[in-house]
Amino acid sequence: MKNFAIFVNWILKRRYNIKITEGYELLKGDKSRLYLPNHPAEIDPIILMSEIVKFHNASPMVSATYYNLPIVKYFMKKIGAVAVADLERGVRDITVMDKIREGAQQAYKEGNSILLYPAGQLKSQGYEKIFNKQSAYALIREIPDNVSIIGVRIYGLWGSRWSRAWKGVSPLFFKTLFKCIFYFFANFVFFMPKRNVEIELFDITNEAKEKANSLTRRQFNEYLEGVYNIKGAEKARFIKYHFLAPKLKRKLPKNIKSDIADDTKALQFSPI
Repeated sequence: MKNFAIFVNWILKRRYNIKITEGYELLKGDKSRLYLPNHPAEIDPIILMSEIVKFHNASPMVSATYYNLPIVKYFMKKIGAVAVADLERGVRDITVMDKIREGAQQAYKEGNSILLYPAGQLKSQGYEKIFNKQSAYALIREIPDNVSIIGVRIYGLWGSRWSRAWKGVSPLFFKTLFKCIFYFFANFVFFMPKRNVEIELFDITNEAKEKANSLTRRQFNEYLEGVYNIKGAEKARFIKYHFLAPKLKRKLPKNIKSDIADDTKALQFSPI
């Protein structure tokens, strides 16, 4: 999978100027980790996985809707992804936390890492909101002593075609993918205008464990929100898709869909 990750990363860098500005050393080594990123766009899990898998295997938690897509499912199985219920489409699964726990335990047993999005959905504004989601809180309260907890902040994707800032709703995966493939070749591969994407990684193992065991779920999620939003709300950036096109004058949609789910029996996860 390492060679495949390098290939995917090379393709992504035709469009994205990806820089790990903090914590690059945290990717190195064989120790299992629980990665907890913010979630500005559907493309960010692919970007993250392409960076992580260069160094060690990781199992992402993936919406069942996307996990079961033709062709995609093959790759999901190859990387050990765990399929969970997708509440955005009205699916409720009361066993979702059991599946998450089982997937995490199996990954740790095999020496792999986990990629989990605490918010469970794309953000609907320039900052991250987790509300009353339970996944990160539950996993950290029972995480093995030998597993590190890595917080991840991603900047630069709010305003992307892959974000809700583009049309106000979550993008259709294949429709968006095909458009990006078209622009990839229309720009002769190497001339595509680039979007700057910055990634910050930081070890929050001790702090996250202490807070997960001393705070309520809501309070713990507010702590994570503070970690993600430390620089304030991110401004949307709209980058043109062809090197000959004029600068985009696009603005944020008047209404952006928000999926506020406080149901403690079910969770929503966005795709990688």
